[in-house]
Amino acid sequence: MNTSRPTVFISYASPDAAMANSVVSQLERAGLACWIAPRDVVPGALYAEEIIRAINDSSIVVLVQSAQSVASAHVGKELERASSKSKRIVALRTDATPLPHAFEYFLSESQWIEVAAGGIESAAAKLVEAVSRHLNSGSSPSVSASPMAAKASISPSIAVLPFANMSGDREQEYFSDGLAEEIINALAQIAGLKVIARTSAFAFKGQNTDIRRIAETLGVAHILEGSVRRSGNRIRVTAQLITAIDGTHLWSERFDRELADVFAVQDEISTAISKALQVRLSPQLAADMRYTPNLPAYEALLRARHFHWKVTAESMEQARPCYEQAIALDPQFALAHALYADYLFGRTTLGMSRLREVAPTNRSLAERALELDPSLADAHAPLCVLAATHDYDWKEAGRRFALATPGGHGSPQSHMSCGWTYFLGSGRREAAVEQLQLAVQGDPLHLTHRAILAMCMGAVGQYAKAEELLLRSRDLDPNFFWTHYYLADLYAARQMHAEALPFAEKAISLAPWYAPSVGLHAGLLVRTGEARRGRDIVQVLGAGEANGASKGLAIFHTLCGDIDLAADWYEKAIEERDSFVVAFLQSAIGEPLRASRHWPRLAAMANLPEVGLPAT
Repeated sequence: MNTSRPTVFISYASPDAAMANSVVSQLERAGLACWIAPRDVVPGALYAEEIIRAINDSSIVVLVQSAQSVASAHVGKELERASSKSKRIVALRTDATPLPHAFEYFLSESQWIEVAAGGIESAAAKLVEAVSRHLNSGSSPSVSASPMAAKASISPSIAVLPFANMSGDREQEYFSDGLAEEIINALAQIAGLKVIARTSAFAFKGQNTDIRRIAETLGVAHILEGSVRRSGNRIRVTAQLITAIDGTHLWSERFDRELADVFAVQDEISTAISKALQVRLSPQLAADMRYTPNLPAYEALLRARHFHWKVTAESMEQARPCYEQAIALDPQFALAHALYADYLFGRTTLGMSRLREVAPTNRSLAERALELDPSLADAHAPLCVLAATHDYDWKEAGRRFALATPGGHGSPQSHMSCGWTYFLGSGRREAAVEQLQLAVQGDPLHLTHRAILAMCMGAVGQYAKAEELLLRSRDLDPNFFWTHYYLADLYAARQMHAEALPFAEKAISLAPWYAPSVGLHAGLLVRTGEARRGRDIVQVLGAGEANGASKGLAIFHTLCGDIDLAADWYEKAIEERDSFVVAFLQSAIGEPLRASRHWPRLAAMANLPEVGLPAT
């Protein structure tokens, strides 16, 4: 055993011990330090703690992938831990066993080596080469040595960073951000090109983060960065397309134009990128059917999106008049109608509006967007959401979902919103997890997508994975209230009330207006011995008149074990068309209701099918 700090952690199932030990022999013969259990477990130490420490200390993880390891719970936990610590994983595939969704999720950016192709000796030699190159990549980068690059060679990928605002006026930031987002949207139309969505690509804004690190975090091979200088009616745009693995520039250009030519600049940049990547990746370009709005309407929409995606109480209020202005300035602007519809529904999920009150406007906006542009897939997502959460028309929701994700490919936002409203809401929990995983793959740092994925994972009993995902999200932003809310919800559903309480307290401190947080917090106080305080706090929800109060009271009574009262409040929330109520009932926190005598009545009120819906 090499007693120096381990650099390679070996993950395997016990029936594959001989293969795993052979791998260790090959790696250590090449001078690579390895850690493998049980050989390197310190006598008398806790086995699990030793595993965690070794993964944390490792530079790379080698998985002996087989039917046995795919079925192994402890291997799954090791991969989950390695993924959470951003460890590179190289899989040595010993057979053709299909991967479960969880393994696909953890290995989505990983390199693999096939044993069958040339036997164990040939595979081991390739493994030694791949691990060695990875460990030496800091001094001698190599495309073949990088699992990220290896994956990218199969699946073309790019992230567009927010363009730097060089105008000297912070008020112009919406414009430089908007230009980058428009390029993201244009590139997303290229078939076969993975394009990271805005939220994740913009997560590094204002940080001096190395390009390679950004690419590894987002799982892409190329980065586009640039700057915008606006002066009067003139703009200067610079853009550079960079290969992340070695920092080389594939393409760069500077554009000095009239402001009115901004749309042409966007198209030229997108075309140049597609041509630069086409030489290497041969993507098939989608037809360009984009409508060109007038400039004032375009700027109003940029401002609307700028405020919308800050997702604070203040910014959400600032976004509304900008959306309305964009539509008023250009009534033919289909995208403005669709995004305004999405925004209005988003307000209902945050407890800022009532779904029943905004649904007519929401529906009208989405339908008008499709009248103006029948090819606008994102306009179908708000209609899918309305069919599921307001109409309880599951057949129509399925039809709209198919239109929102043509060929199974939609925007991350569409996969997220349709995933929890249609799939989770109708009881198709595994399918909901799959849809939310697609949303997270397309926008990996979007905290809302991650929180809703965790909710769906909890609904199928994947508690450990959901917990790990949420804890990693908390590290990204400790003040995002839904992360804390769903951690509390997850622990409460598992009867871990003491563990849930601190997260519930944090959630309510961050979003005191959110009624479910009030109900969850108060119920947990009752369950942890502070019944008087809990019942005093829940009084703020009154008799259920406030927005979302019925759902909050339903959660409170569920936690207190009064299922009859909880069912009454859930019934009222369904009648009120609370946007989250059906999904909550189908999640882990709703299990006591689904197991009660009240469930047939509640399910009938929401037109829920007795069995799963057919695949769409």
